[in-house]
Formats: sequence, C-alpha cells, structure tokens
Amino acid sequence: MEADLYGLAIKIMEDKKLVTLFMLVTDRDCIIADYAIKSYHKIYVRKTEFGFQDFVLYVYLNCLSEENKNKYAKKWEAFPYTLMYDNAAKVESTDRPYPGQKIVSPEGIERSRDDFAESYDELWTDELKKFNTPFVATADADFEILDSDFYFYLLQQLKENPGHIAASSSYDVTTYLYDTYSKRNIILSERNHTWFCIYRKEAFKLSQISHYYYETVTSEGKVLAYDSAAYFQHDLRTKHQCTFAVPPKAFESSFVHYGAGSKNKSLNSRNIRFYRKVFLLSTIGLFYGRGNLAKIFINTLTRKIAGKLFSRYLNRFTKERSVYVYDEANS
Repeated sequence: MEADLYGLAIKIMEDKKLVTLFMLVTDRDCIIADYAIKSYHKIYVRKTEFGFQDFVLYVYLNCLSEENKNKYAKKWEAFPYTLMYDNAAKVESTDRPYPGQKIVSPEGIERSRDDFAESYDELWTDELKKFNTPFVATADADFEILDSDFYFYLLQQLKENPGHIAASSSYDVTTYLYDTYSKRNIILSERNHTWFCIYRKEAFKLSQISHYYYETVTSEGKVLAYDSAAYFQHDLRTKHQCTFAVPPKAFESSFVHYGAGSKNKSLNSRNIRFYRKVFLLSTIGLFYGRGNLAKIFINTLTRKIAGKLFSRYLNRFTKERSVYVYDEANS
C-alpha cells in the first residue's frame, strides 16, 4: 500500500485525472464505507465526459485497526479507481488522537475530538489544497452512489457555469434548531453538504478560511454556528461572490447518506446488510435514479410503508449517532 501522501497527490496529477474524491474512513464507518467505495464503480463504467478513468477515489485510512485493514484495505485497493493512504506512521510520529482531546481551529474555536482518529475538519483544511486536479471533492464514507446521473449533472453545472465554485449533492438553509451534540439551541448556518461536495481547485486559493467548525454570537445573543466547511463556504459566498450548484429533486433517488457513520457503535458484519436494505427502502424506495411517474409513485408508497414498519429499528441507530462517542462513554 502506498504510504507517501504527497507522492500520491503527485501521481494523481501525473495521471491527468480531472476529479479527486477524498474519502476518510475510520474504524466506526468502515463497514458502511465498504458499500460506498464499491458504489463508485457506477461512475467508472460510464464512458462519458468526466466518467470512466477521469476520476480517482482517494481513500484515507484514518487510524484503522490492523483487523480492519486486513479485512478491507486490500479489497478496496484492488478497485481500478482507488488510491489508498494509511496514516498509521503519521499519527505515531505525533500525538496519537484520542476522544476528548482539545482541538483549536485556525480561527480560534476550541472543540473536543470524538474518536481515536484525525478529524474531518483538520484533514480537509490540510489535505484538500494539496491535490492538483481541476476538481477536488469531499466524499463521506457513509455516502453511497445508487445511480451516477447526479454526479455527471453536478460536473456539467461546473463546466457550464464558471461562477459556480462548487457543486454538492445536497443543501440546507439556515435553521434555528436544538443541537443534540452541544445540547444547545443554535442558529445553524446554511451549508452545501460535505457528504458529497465537488470544489474547483481555485476554491482553496480564494479562501484562507479553514474547514473547521466555527461559531459566533449574534447581537440578539443567539449562537450562530457553522458546521464543518460551512464557514469556508460562507467566505466563498460573501467575500468572493461565488455560487454553488445542487441537483434538482429529480435526482434525490440517485444517492443515499446513511448519516453520522463516524459515530456508529452498533452496525457490524451481522446486521449491516439488513440495516442497509431497510434504510434504502425507508429512505429511497425500490428504484434508483431519475424515474417516470410510475416509479416515483412506487418509491413514495414504499417509503411510507417501510417507514412505518421499520421506524423504531432505524431510530435506534439514528439516536446513538446524535451524540459524541466520548460523551456517551463518559456519561
């Protein structure tokens, strides 16, 4: 397995790839990542512009145990579109990450690490700018491609609209909510979700803001929070007048985000297949990708029935991922 991160970035550039998809995998989400990584084959087999060999999935093994490396790494490395990096030597040469360890962002916001692994925020800040492909994307380990049509739509939007600095699978508006992680009411700023977000390389030159979580207090005394990468995106929008693309509703059955996979505690080799099938039935339905009215109707009906049948089962997994791992361990 390749070990030099900088060397891998150079290899991607020399291979003349157009898109680098950066995926972080930990011990907690590797069981879901196994499905996610395989799903990129749906892009690889599409012999169209931006498809086939025009991308690379850069899999960053983030403090994986030897057991999980032996189980998954060689299998993932065998895919023709992956490059692997193991951070074992990197973390051994520094302070090894641990839950509860204090992390301070470049903007001065202090938070606590929630796993025995490097955080998304710090790695996105440090590593994304190192890649020299025209496009660089964040791709979650618990994000599965069901149909590659949305991917080509996003890249087409970037090609046709120079003002778009990025394109993502999903977007949330600014919302006032109760945050289960910090146990506070907050204003959560808008964000193009990092589950799957493709940036132009120029984005990392335009903005010097980090991808870390950021928060401030409004004049009304309310907490205004920017989730991971949201403050970086805010800077691109407001200071540099950049725009972001998202796919229309017709593509909502082309991908699935299982949600907070890095906080998984209960999914294992015995229940993952059943969980995945139930989640897909309840969230997507029977048909994937854009469909006609009949398929849309069947999917809607399937979600309604499956949602009622399996809501209690699925809520158990959702609830356990709604708190930091170290919070539950210390409670």
